[in-house]
Amino acid sequence: MLPLILFVLGGVGIGSAMGYFGQCSSGTCPLTATWWRGALYGGFMGLMFGLASGCNRPGGSTPENARVKPVNQADFTNQVLQAAQPVVVDFFATWCGPCKELAPVLEELAGDFTNQVKFVKVDVDQAPELSQQYNISGLPTLLLFKGGQVVDTITGLESRERYKEIFTRLAQGTPAAK
Repeated sequence: MLPLILFVLGGVGIGSAMGYFGQCSSGTCPLTATWWRGALYGGFMGLMFGLASGCNRPGGSTPENARVKPVNQADFTNQVLQAAQPVVVDFFATWCGPCKELAPVLEELAGDFTNQVKFVKVDVDQAPELSQQYNISGLPTLLLFKGGQVVDTITGLESRERYKEIFTRLAQGTPAAK
């Protein structure tokens, strides 16, 4: 939200300066004829630019303290297949509504399983090769890896309690109960 506000405020500043210093006296530039019109126009343009750039999109950026880290094609082998601990891979898309519902649940559960299970996420639009390799046909899809091998797959949304049960079994090394 902060980047979007900064875009709007930057637009307001630039627009009001254009209106104040430009002093459009001919009347041919009604959007910046006065400083306050320039500020409104600049704020609107800043808002549009900020929204178009995706700075306020959920999942558009990952905070440094996020527990579920993004992984791309290049580091998938190192982060998932060669991991010493079990790994939950969330295949998601930024446009997927259920994926947006699942993200905070995984963030919370990743905190519960710190040092037991590693949590990563793969944007299917950014890594189509991985999606194809693992036959991802529905979103969200969670692949559970242990020793570099897929041991379970969960497609769609489940309850928080069901996810906790599945991740507990993964951490303990017991097979998943269907």
